[in-house]
Amino acid sequence: MVRAASTVAFVAVALVMLAAWPATAAPVELTAAVCPEAPPGVQPFADQVTAWVKWGVLALIGIAAVVSLGSVLVGRMFSHPHASRYGAMGVAVVVMVAITYTVILVILGSITGSGCT
Repeated sequence: MVRAASTVAFVAVALVMLAAWPATAAPVELTAAVCPEAPPGVQPFADQVTAWVKWGVLALIGIAAVVSLGSVLVGRMFSHPHASRYGAMGVAVVVMVAITYTVILVILGSITGSGCT
């Protein structure tokens, strides 16, 4: 009880301090003065490795999806609840990994970019 009350008090104090921050503070603009660029001669190799990794991860996602769906199907056919449950969890994990995969690709693309913005 005391721990919960102290946590609530701490959060309330932190919110009051954040609300007291000056509203007229100028926004800080973080722009890179130098464009990210691969060292000379490395870009073709980096592109090839990146392409292999992208297709490898995509293939693993596809294989995992097929195996998970097969596990669900086999579990239903042979009345094996554990196989169905693990297959359903596998499908959920594959969906989360696919979403993470696309987010990571967007983050990497924004870091390396195709030139200065």
